[in-house]
Amino acid sequence: MHRAAELRGNYVLERTKVMKLLQTLLLALTFGATASAAQADASSDPLVAMGAYVASDDMGQSEAFYMALFDREPVIRLDDFIAFDVSGGWFAIVSRARYAAGSIPGNGAAPYIQSGDLEIIRARYGAASGGEAPAIIMEPGISILKVYDPEGQLVEFFALTGS
Repeated sequence: MHRAAELRGNYVLERTKVMKLLQTLLLALTFGATASAAQADASSDPLVAMGAYVASDDMGQSEAFYMALFDREPVIRLDDFIAFDVSGGWFAIVSRARYAAGSIPGNGAAPYIQSGDLEIIRARYGAASGGEAPAIIMEPGISILKVYDPEGQLVEFFALTGS
C-alpha cells in the first residue's frame, strides 16, 4: 500500500511539473508571437506593445466581468493569470495573492483603453455589472467612460472626438 501511495505522489508531482512547463511554454509562445508581429511592424522601435493588469481576489468573478465587458475570450487562462488581447496589447487579471500581495483593491493605476464606440462599452458594462452604467463624460476633443470592476478598480475608456 505504501508503494502505491508513493507512486501516486510521484505521478502528481510529475504532472504538476509538466503542467507548469506547458503553462510557461504557452506564455512564451503567445508573447513571442505577439512580440514578433509587433516588431515586424516597427522593427526600429524598442517598444513592442502596451499592457496593463488589475489585481483580483476572485479570478472567476473578474474573468466573467471582463469577458462581458470586452466581449471576447481570454487569450491566456491560468489559475493566477488571465490575459485578453486588446488591440495588440494585453489587458491582464492577476491573482492579488501571487502577483500583487499587499496591494489595496481598487487602488491600482487606472488602465485606459481607446474605444471606437463608448455607447457599446457602456451597454456591455451595464450587462457585466448588473447595474446602471455611468454617463459618458463629454469634454472638448475627448469623451470618457469611467467604470469600476468587481474589485473596485477604475477602468477608463475614451474616444477622441476631434472637436
